[in-house]
Amino acid sequence: MTKINDHSRKIRIPERKGKPPAKASGLPVKNTIRFYQKPVPVLIIIIILTVIAFLPVLKNEFMISWDDGVYITDNTIIRNLNVNAIRLMFTTPVNATYVPIPLLTFSIEYKLFGLNPVIYHLDNLILHILCVVLVFNVLRKLRLDVLYAAMGALVFSIHPMHVESVAWITERKDLLYSLFFLISLLFYIYYCTKDTRKAGWFLLSIVFFILSLFSKIQAVSLPLCIVLIDYFLNRRYNMRVILEKGPFFLLSLLFGIAGILILQKGGVLKSNEIYSLTERLLFGSYALSAYIIKFFAPFHLSVLYPLPIATGELLPLKYYLSPFFLAGLVIITIIKWRKSRPFLFGVLFFLFNIVFMLQIVSAGTAYLSDRFTYLPYLGFCFVTGRFIQDLSVRLKNKKTIIIFFFSLVLLLFMILTHERCKVWKNGETLWSDVIDKYPNKNSRPYNNRAFYYRSMKIKDEGLHDYSMAIALNNKDTVSLMNRGNIYFDRNMNDSAYHDYVCALRLGYSNPLLYANVGALFVRKEMPDSAILFLNKAIAHDSTQKYFYNNRSVAFEMLGKYDEAIADMKKMLELEPDNDNVFSFIGIDYQKKGDFSESIRWFDKAIRVKPTEGKYWFMRSQSWLKIGEKAKAKEDALKASSLGVDVGKADSK
Repeated sequence: MTKINDHSRKIRIPERKGKPPAKASGLPVKNTIRFYQKPVPVLIIIIILTVIAFLPVLKNEFMISWDDGVYITDNTIIRNLNVNAIRLMFTTPVNATYVPIPLLTFSIEYKLFGLNPVIYHLDNLILHILCVVLVFNVLRKLRLDVLYAAMGALVFSIHPMHVESVAWITERKDLLYSLFFLISLLFYIYYCTKDTRKAGWFLLSIVFFILSLFSKIQAVSLPLCIVLIDYFLNRRYNMRVILEKGPFFLLSLLFGIAGILILQKGGVLKSNEIYSLTERLLFGSYALSAYIIKFFAPFHLSVLYPLPIATGELLPLKYYLSPFFLAGLVIITIIKWRKSRPFLFGVLFFLFNIVFMLQIVSAGTAYLSDRFTYLPYLGFCFVTGRFIQDLSVRLKNKKTIIIFFFSLVLLLFMILTHERCKVWKNGETLWSDVIDKYPNKNSRPYNNRAFYYRSMKIKDEGLHDYSMAIALNNKDTVSLMNRGNIYFDRNMNDSAYHDYVCALRLGYSNPLLYANVGALFVRKEMPDSAILFLNKAIAHDSTQKYFYNNRSVAFEMLGKYDEAIADMKKMLELEPDNDNVFSFIGIDYQKKGDFSESIRWFDKAIRVKPTEGKYWFMRSQSWLKIGEKAKAKEDALKASSLGVDVGKADSK
């Protein structure tokens, strides 16, 4: 700004008496605000670009070969939206994870729309958009101008690394925990910066933190983030400020311990026994390096990054170099940005939210995964927005060039995200992508693609892929069990039994395996052995209706109709309006000779499905047994009108 010469103050303009001072002609000056300085238009543009980038997900299927079956399509817990079902959601881990709120959303969707994948994908996209809006607001609260907050939010919105969290329905967990996490963070910022309603903002922050924890235990990092907010806002620390963190850290500790216990019970901490601490530290440092690099260069993405070695082998060189890469970044940060509060805030936000996912204490088979970066990348998005804002101020005359270059990067990200969404179309496209990038490196992609082929009844390709998986890893118990399932489908009972037994001998303790062996013994008419294995399956997982169904058949073989009926009633707890189960119970009461009770159950089956002729015919048989010939005739005629040949039909 040009300074006025002090001598100008001595110049006096003579007054003109009797006339008003002259006015210069011209248009009035307006304090114009351009559209990119207004939050609402900017957010609308961000939402439109987000929808364009992620539009292909609406054509995608359920990923039953990658947990969508466990959480949604085969999950009996979500079939009913009642008090008992909600209790199960909040008390029963699924697939060694505790995620009651995502399960509740799946249950609501199932109640309203059934198993229509478009709805589930659409809801994921809506949740992602809500997270993006919250990210924009958080960045504004972190003192970014509208334009640069929008840039940071747009990077978050369309980053290719975020496709996994949006395109994979099961990862509703990421979206919900991030949504509540960000709301909690915003309320904490209000608590720190507003003059009124401080207690209200604080309590709301805790409430949404709890909701975040009930969505995914990864939310345990929030207490560290509120400490970062204090640092960024330069709050003065005293005893009150320290004590106010107590509820956050206590909740984090309780949910963290519960999460570890659930993982231990689910048997997913076994890699801690397989790989040494040194190897796991190298895995963690490599993963952290990869996450940093992939923020700037999101290429060669994969739903699965196979572990590079078997235990006892040397790691590839890049794993040993990764600690030096990280050390170099730390040194550069200390030298160049140690006094930059915004830069350190962004970097530490990323680190605090990613550190629990580095699998040094392993929590599963994924030591490196795109979805782990969903919320942590907010830290880098803030640094990006702040860097461009500062650069635009310093190079004011080159601001347009800077924004143009950044727009090209965003366009590239949009294209990569759009194409990556197509990879998630179904189990074949997803696992073929992994196999193309890592051929013959890991048995899991072949197993999962084979699972998809089997579900689509493409069994030759499925059998080939399972055999490939076993050839790559003869201790792959999952592939052994699943290949046994294909043999079971083909009535190749000896081959199925061989694969099942191999998996059992390798120590595979899985309820599905026990249930499959039990089903095989039912087929072989060996009910005692079948019940033994089905008991094991139910002891491990009491939520699968097919376990009870097969055990009831075994009980029927032994003439134990009361036990068979009890198992059928267990099925009804999981699926209350199943007309087939009602009719099976009616048949078992017929076999017991309790025909009056059998009629009551056939009544229920008919109420649910009055067009099923066999139910009318079976009830007619019970009426006949108790001497109600007129009613028996009436039901038999109804069965005949519905296509049942009453002369040949039987109650089976």
